[in-house]
Amino acid sequence: MVPRSTTETFFFFGDSLTLGVNDNAVPGGWVSRLVLLGAQAGWYAMPPATFYNLGARRHTSADIAARWQAEVAARQIPGTINHLAFCPGVVDMSPAQMRPADEVCRTVMDMLDQAATLGRVLLICPPPVKDPAMRQRIAGLCQAYARECARKGHPCADVHAALAALPQYMDDLEDGLHPGPQGSALMARLLAEDPAVRRFFLTAKQD
Repeated sequence: MVPRSTTETFFFFGDSLTLGVNDNAVPGGWVSRLVLLGAQAGWYAMPPATFYNLGARRHTSADIAARWQAEVAARQIPGTINHLAFCPGVVDMSPAQMRPADEVCRTVMDMLDQAATLGRVLLICPPPVKDPAMRQRIAGLCQAYARECARKGHPCADVHAALAALPQYMDDLEDGLHPGPQGSALMARLLAEDPAVRRFFLTAKQD
């Protein structure tokens, strides 16, 4: 077999919501479900396209900023073409952390600026939670993300408001934070319909 000269490689960075905690049907939650939807839509062949879910429980945007470059570097092979998606922010807006939204936004924009030198990037705004005050803080962070991404030219996918309006999603947050199978499937479907997400994946379509 002739070895491939390139490998489209997708990295997803975030916290426990990216990791897929509480989705007991599909390990990897909405990330895995989104990847499968993309394969079914013909956006890429899997394999050879490679996917890494690098969500970590309780990680703030600063935690992700401290580790993402090393994790990408550790997974490089000859011919890797990088695609880097980030979904930070829920932990930053939790009562235990409560970082100012503008501070979080600066951290995340710096990550995107750096990641854009390595490949195509995508910012996925964090989904809603049940607690109204925390949900409002996350919504404000999503607005800041969208505003700064537009200014800098980074693609941003924001399905926060759409998910918050769906009882099927909100009712699936059994612990108040993490969606189960139904919520993860809804988030994946909405993201698959987002133009920024489609562009992020379709750049990898093989001839």
